[in-house]
Amino acid sequence: MSFKCNIGLHSWDGCTCTECGKTRDTGHEIAADCGKCSRCGEVFKDDQHDWSADCDKCAKCGKTRDNQHNWLKDCEKCSKCGKVRSNVHLLADGVCKVCGHGTFHDDSDGSIHKVIKIGDQVIMAENFSKKTSRGNFWEYDDKDGNVIKYGYLYDWEAAKSVVPAGWHLPTKAEWEALYSFLGGDSKKVYEKLKAGGSSDFESLFGGERYSRGVFNSLGASAHYWSRTAEGENEVWQFKLGVYTESAGLEKGDPNFGYSIRLFKD
Repeated sequence: MSFKCNIGLHSWDGCTCTECGKTRDTGHEIAADCGKCSRCGEVFKDDQHDWSADCDKCAKCGKTRDNQHNWLKDCEKCSKCGKVRSNVHLLADGVCKVCGHGTFHDDSDGSIHKVIKIGDQVIMAENFSKKTSRGNFWEYDDKDGNVIKYGYLYDWEAAKSVVPAGWHLPTKAEWEALYSFLGGDSKKVYEKLKAGGSSDFESLFGGERYSRGVFNSLGASAHYWSRTAEGENEVWQFKLGVYTESAGLEKGDPNFGYSIRLFKD
């Protein structure tokens, strides 16, 4: 072996050193196939392909494979790479019989709401934003733009009255079931429920309104009503906090303004 080879300065012809016969460890030609060098034919033990953008097509070399997507959670969105497809759901009343995802069309006002399934529960995947003649509801900071993104903040009376047929405010027990299904740990549940989390719940942090009229915590916390009262002056709410990265049930004031996520009957 030459002195140059001893210090790592090989004379490569393709992937083989003409001086010592060593086959290179790195620098293989993988443009055509990340799993095999096109110069020397070496097949790599570790998968070099990038399937992150499409489970069936490598983002680096373009090689394809079949039937690698996971459509179990959502018939129209792969849970591994995020690729979407259309017209696959087997719908009944807007909800897929297979995966539970779909849309709900509210005939009373023509609005359309995205629907997801987590465990055995079918849930609206966005904050509710419908007006009601009972109770009180507010735009955060009285700005229309906040309703578009975060929905209205409702007091408990309004939250109970605004629900369309076929849906309901979840009970404390239903929130507990969701919490348990997602792992039963405050931080894990938070990560799965927040926008971009694996559950597709896509929680937005719409804040709250105190009974004295002060708005608080836009972008920092999310508060969702339950329909379960605790004594005469408190109601259970499900809260997510950005700074604590936590999620769980807490008691709330029925006169406060919180967001709504509806569960299907």
